[in-house]
Amino acid sequence: MAYFNPNRETELIVDASPVGLGAILLQKDTEKKHVIAYASRALSDVERRYSQTEREALVIVWSCEHFHLYIYGKEFTMVTDQKPLKLIWNNPRSKPPARIERRGLRLQPYNLKIEYRKGTDNPADYLSRHPIPAQSPTRNTRATKVAEEYVNFIMQNNTPKAMTLDEIKSETLKDATLQKVSALIRNNAWHTVTKDTALRQYEQVKSELTVSHEDDIILKGSRIVIPSSLEHRVLQLAHEAHQGITKTKALLREKVWFPGIDRRAEAMVRNCLACQATTPETHTEPLQMSDLPDTVWQDVSADFYGPLPTGEHLLVIIDEYSRYPMVEVIHSTSANSVIPVIDKIFSMFGIPRSVKTDNGPPFTSEQFSKFAAYMGFHHRKITPLWPQANATAERFMRTLGKCLRVAHMKNIPWKQHLYTFLRERNKLTATYNHKPYKVTTVKGSMVTAERDGHRVTRNPSFFKKLDPGLCDTSTAEEDEEVTADTVPVLAKYPARHRRPPQYLRDFVMD
Repeated sequence: MAYFNPNRETELIVDASPVGLGAILLQKDTEKKHVIAYASRALSDVERRYSQTEREALVIVWSCEHFHLYIYGKEFTMVTDQKPLKLIWNNPRSKPPARIERRGLRLQPYNLKIEYRKGTDNPADYLSRHPIPAQSPTRNTRATKVAEEYVNFIMQNNTPKAMTLDEIKSETLKDATLQKVSALIRNNAWHTVTKDTALRQYEQVKSELTVSHEDDIILKGSRIVIPSSLEHRVLQLAHEAHQGITKTKALLREKVWFPGIDRRAEAMVRNCLACQATTPETHTEPLQMSDLPDTVWQDVSADFYGPLPTGEHLLVIIDEYSRYPMVEVIHSTSANSVIPVIDKIFSMFGIPRSVKTDNGPPFTSEQFSKFAAYMGFHHRKITPLWPQANATAERFMRTLGKCLRVAHMKNIPWKQHLYTFLRERNKLTATYNHKPYKVTTVKGSMVTAERDGHRVTRNPSFFKKLDPGLCDTSTAEEDEEVTADTVPVLAKYPARHRRPPQYLRDFVMD
């Protein structure tokens, strides 16, 4: 043995047995380790009923408090042969049992690092198995009392309303499964669990289970494990106010636990007649997509943006095929002001087959109906209060609004910025090229393809593989007469068979 030197590296080796605790305080010099002090004591009756992991946690706390004069304010290494404690106390996200969690709080004043060594290399094993009889305690130590008081506090405060702790205790003693779980926790005999499905569910959370030795009640973390005979009653108490699934499960998770608690809570709420009769259900109906036009300026959409701070509005007409927008500034949304502007746009681009709008006042007026009949296009009004049906125009309104907000933020005239935005945006609207790309090289996850001298390198998801027959550009049969029988018919994907309510369709039947 040697005197304690505060400047040397300190090591505390501990071990616990079913009958006692042992600890050895060591210090290292340049050559070897020197023993500073030995310590051991016997376990009380309550402590002997602890599981082995709880006894190992007890010896760590007891040894730190016993050698407090030497190790307080100094970094040292705690050596144990219980590997779970290293994983529990070295990980701040761990969820230990209540008794071990409380003992972990008593270690907060100490700067220790837990290290695992196998039991054959632990010299404190002899001290734990041969405690000094004269020092065998006749009553529980302070460390044991604190842990037991914490467990009792959890049970007293987590007992569900309209239910007593004695009732839970009596039902737990009658539950055969919980009695087996209690024995497995005390004896640390989870390795004996074979194919018992009920015990398997508890084995998955064995690191969080604790047994109260006074009341024989099992805790999972800080929640009481409810016996099977009280599970339905606990669920009814949690759903007494007929709240939703999320709130009901949150109330249960505060105080109690049993296997399949979430599944049982969801089933109870879904099968509650009162909840089903009074809770409104909001189901999003599947969209009925409009067919893409065959060519440009065949089907167009129209809408308004505004009013702007100047009192003006923006009339937007966008092509459904090319997404090419036309934006005009108007001072009024009346039919007499809108019709001349639309007539001007149609004189430049031609008269479309159909015009899709919402049910705003200018589009539902008699003047606009006569204008549509005179010009010869079909006026298609969307379902009221269903802007998704006019998605092309509505989506462009978001982009248009961003453009105007940027102009305001940068203190730029909004009309000037609007025209700049439209000029730059319409550069991106290029004519569709029907010729396919030809793959030239494949390197890793990137594919390089070429078409008419233009080469691109993209991810494979950018390309779509075509049937070789569609890419045949040979001219051997150019002189052959083309008839309806010789034109290949491409297979189409099967359509989705959906039958949404008529009021949700994006068009009005004539």
